[in-house]
Amino acid sequence: MADYAPPKRYVLSGMIFIGFFVMSGLRVNLNVAIGAMVNNHTAVVDGETICREAEFTWDPELKGVILGAFYYGYMVFQIPGGWLALRVGGARLFGAAVLIASVFTLMTPMATRWSPASLIILRILEGLVLGVLFPCNHAIWSRWAPSAERTTLVTVSITGASIGYLLTMPVSGLLTKYGFDGGWASVFYCFGVFGIVWYIVWVMVVYESPALHPTISSEEKSLIQETALDLSKVDKIVIPWKSILMSPPVWGIIAANFALDWAFYILLISMPTFLLDVMKTSITKMGFLAATPFLVKGLCSPMSGLAADVLRKSTVSTQNVRKVFYAAGAVASGFLVLIAGYSLNVTVVVICMSLAGMTTSLAFPAYTVNMLDIAPRYASIIMGVCNTVGTTAGFVSPTIVGFITQDETAEEWQRVFWLTFAILVGGTVIFCMLMSGERQEWDYIKTDTPTVDTAESQSAAGS
Repeated sequence: MADYAPPKRYVLSGMIFIGFFVMSGLRVNLNVAIGAMVNNHTAVVDGETICREAEFTWDPELKGVILGAFYYGYMVFQIPGGWLALRVGGARLFGAAVLIASVFTLMTPMATRWSPASLIILRILEGLVLGVLFPCNHAIWSRWAPSAERTTLVTVSITGASIGYLLTMPVSGLLTKYGFDGGWASVFYCFGVFGIVWYIVWVMVVYESPALHPTISSEEKSLIQETALDLSKVDKIVIPWKSILMSPPVWGIIAANFALDWAFYILLISMPTFLLDVMKTSITKMGFLAATPFLVKGLCSPMSGLAADVLRKSTVSTQNVRKVFYAAGAVASGFLVLIAGYSLNVTVVVICMSLAGMTTSLAFPAYTVNMLDIAPRYASIIMGVCNTVGTTAGFVSPTIVGFITQDETAEEWQRVFWLTFAILVGGTVIFCMLMSGERQEWDYIKTDTPTVDTAESQSAAGS
């Protein structure tokens, strides 16, 4: 027992989990900190409660530009990130991106005090480098994930983002009240340092593939290599862009991704505004309340991934598992958001939004892992394409929400939630019509020997 070491793929999943945790902190800490940057607020200094004056006087339009700046950069580097992950290596690029973004985060207070323009530029750059993370994640798991564990490993690792959003909001709210250097600045210092510490551990324990890991067991290496890809030949082939972009299953995933991203950004960016303007909560309380959907999603996502893998090992086909999980999760989320919009009770709103977080945990792994189902070799490219489209919701949704809610009334917010419901239903219909559970022809190269998905073959044998 003393000599037991966890399988390396589980260690990798844990490190990616923390990496996505860091990413979410670097990404959304400004969403909470900006409330203390532009509004008078209470703070605790040397044990005494004081009223701290706002350090900046930004109008709503400038605030919107600053909050959306990250997503302009984030969108741009999705497809190049997928390409770089294939050429440079997903693990190497993943770690470097988190390190660079952490350094940028440490520079945020200085840039903010210099000028709004310097802050906007810094946030765009931060979005650029973090834009490679999701494509890198798929490139990593195409080498490291046994087919039968694919949904579980991918879902667990990505869940780090939800847990990060969960903790970032309340922690950032507390730091604005109890932190140093004006309170809000300490938010960026703390998250930046944490990211650098994570990177040091990452380079010590993570390797690009099982073949390169010096201490992996022969049993684990054989298990992974039976169904994972050898991507050593990728640099010798041309990426089939036309086939990828003309593929109906890819467009089904794009639609599913955009719909869930829209709902995600409504919860992430607009929900804090709804709680402040309509429900009249304080900044500190808002940080905790806005985090609850991500708590529920973070707890439920691994269970959702595990349940999907269990069903795939039985008589249920991969295609049907993905369809049912996405449809149930997305449509239920839309209904719950609508119910929240028609309630003026904070408790009911938070419960509905939390349940929406739970149901999105069903839909999220359905389309995310489907990229590895249909094209394990080019999953990082497909993720880049999907996130490029999906990330537009990061700056389009706040703009549309701002246009609809000019008077900040509950009735206006109800129109926002109806729009969200319609987008989720539309994404569900398109995904279920176009998706596939089988590897596509264009994902093979001439030296490949087509393999049968272990879970899929078991499903076929039982039907």
